[in-house]
Amino acid sequence: MPTGSCLCGEVQIAYEGEPAFRAICYCHDDRKMANMQVFQVLKSGFSVTKGEPKVFTKVSDHGNEISNHFCGTCGTTLYRTGGAAVNDDKIGIRAGVLDDQSILDRPPAIEVYVERRPPWVKQVEGAIQLNGKYEVISQ
Repeated sequence: MPTGSCLCGEVQIAYEGEPAFRAICYCHDDRKMANMQVFQVLKSGFSVTKGEPKVFTKVSDHGNEISNHFCGTCGTTLYRTGGAAVNDDKIGIRAGVLDDQSILDRPPAIEVYVERRPPWVKQVEGAIQLNGKYEVISQ
């Protein structure tokens, strides 16, 4: 079972199963949160195993309400909920918080908001390229 935590270790998470997909997004929210890959996993296999994250909810670039769950002590964003209705049963985990960082050895399969990709960042070879208001690919 993959596990993760915030920088100070006060909030810890775990999930079962394989991510539905791995993506990197260049929307304004994700750029502010370091552009690290996001893995969508099923809520039914996800748990907070230690601590109680704080929640910040806002309207995303996509026009949907999203909630970022973060550590109240160190500020690390661990995961996101909400967005398009198709995401109701999923959690978007920030890959950088996972304990086993080898998960980042494989590139993302999807790039979102590619029109906002910084010019010095190369396109991920073989990744699906999505422009603008797109939240999820159902598999």
